[in-house]
Amino acid sequence: MDQKIYSYMLSIGLRPKCSGYKYIFDLVKIQTRGTEILPLKLNGYVVLSKKYGKSVCAIDKNIQNCISKAWLDGDVETLYREFGNTIDIDKGKPTSKQLIMHICDRILSS
Repeated sequence: MDQKIYSYMLSIGLRPKCSGYKYIFDLVKIQTRGTEILPLKLNGYVVLSKKYGKSVCAIDKNIQNCISKAWLDGDVETLYREFGNTIDIDKGKPTSKQLIMHICDRILSS
C-alpha cells in the first residue's frame, strides 16, 4: 500500500522534500486503512499533531505549501486530467481535503 501511495503522489507532482508530503502520505494511509480523518482539523491533523509534535496550524500550512509547490512545478496536463473540475476556481488548485480524498479514492480503486 505504501508504494502505491508513494508512486501516485509522485505522479501528481507531490515531492518528498516538501515538509507537508509526509503529512499527506500519513493521512492517506490512515484513511485507506479505514480510520476516518474528516474533518481534517478536528481528526486527521490532531492525530498528526500528536505523532509529530507540531501544531494543527503548522501541519495545515505545510500541507497547503506542498500542494502549492506541486501546482507550480508539476505537469499541468496531468494535474488537470486528475483533478479536472474539482479545482477551486479562485485558488487554481484543490483544497487539502479534496487532494487527500482524491488520492485515497485513487489508491482504493486501483
